[in-house]
Amino acid sequence: MSPRVHASATPGDARPRPRWLRQARAQARFGLDHLLAILASLLFVYPLVWLLSASLKPAWQIYRQPLALIPDGATAEVYRRIFTTTPFPTYLQNSLVYAVGGTLLTIAVAMLAAYGLSRHEFRGKQTAMLLILTVQLMPALISAIPVYILMQRLGLFNSQAGIVLLYGAVSIPFGVWVLKGYLDTIPKELDESAWIDGAGKLLTLWRILVPVIVPGLASLFIILFVGKWNEFAMASILLRDTSLFPLTVGTYTLLGPDESDFRLTAAASLINVVPILLVFLGLQRYLIAGLTAGSVKQ
Repeated sequence: MSPRVHASATPGDARPRPRWLRQARAQARFGLDHLLAILASLLFVYPLVWLLSASLKPAWQIYRQPLALIPDGATAEVYRRIFTTTPFPTYLQNSLVYAVGGTLLTIAVAMLAAYGLSRHEFRGKQTAMLLILTVQLMPALISAIPVYILMQRLGLFNSQAGIVLLYGAVSIPFGVWVLKGYLDTIPKELDESAWIDGAGKLLTLWRILVPVIVPGLASLFIILFVGKWNEFAMASILLRDTSLFPLTVGTYTLLGPDESDFRLTAAASLINVVPILLVFLGLQRYLIAGLTAGSVKQ
C-alpha cells in the first residue's frame, strides 16, 4: 500500500476573497471604529451634561431624581446666585492670575534653560539633565512643609505673588525637557545664519527659533495651564485669606456646613471647565502653525 502524497499549499493557490466580502469587512471595521469613538465621547461628555442638568434642576429634583438628565422646570437661578451672592468672581479672577502668571513664568525660564542645554556642549550636561528629571519626578506634596517655611521667611505666605512664583517654579523642569526636545529638532545652521547677520543669541532665540517651535509652546502652555488651573493642595496650604482663593479651593468651600444646595457646586464645577476649553480652542490653530515659520533665511 503506497503512502498518500499531500500537496503542500502555496500562497498562490489561495483564492482571492470575493469583493463583497472585503467591502463588508471594511464597512464593519468602519462602523466598529465609529461606535467605539461615540462610546468614548459619551464617557467624557456625560459628566459635563449631568453637571449642566444638575445646575438647572429645581432644588427638590436634584435629590429625588439625581440621574434624570432633563430638568423638570429648568431654571438658571443658581448661576445668578453664584455670581451675585458668593465670591465666585473673585475666585475666578484669582485662578486666571495664578494659572496664566505661573505658566508664562515657567515658559520664560524654561525657554532660556532649554536653549542653553540644546545649543551648547559642556561638562556635566547629562548629569544636569538627569538632575532636572529627578526633580520633576518628585511628588509636589513632598516639599509642602519646606515650601511652607520658605514662603513664611520670604514674606510670600498668603499672597498672590507667592502662588504665582511657586506655580512657575515647580514646572520649570518639565518645561525644560519639553522645549529642549523641540529645539533639538532644529538645525544649528539656522543659529549660525542669524549670527552671521549680526544677531545675538537672545535675538536668534526670539526671532528665529521661537516661531519654529510655536506648536511646542502652544502644547506646553495648554498642559501647564490645565495643571495650574486645577491645582488644589498647595493653594489650600499657603493661602488663608478667602479673597485670595483660586477657583478650586473656592469651589470646595462654597458648600459650607449650613449649605445644602448642591446646585451651587455643580454650577461652579461646570464653569471651572469653561476656561480650559477656551484656552484649547484659542491655541489649537497654533499647534500646526509655525512649523516652518522663521526657518527660511531671506
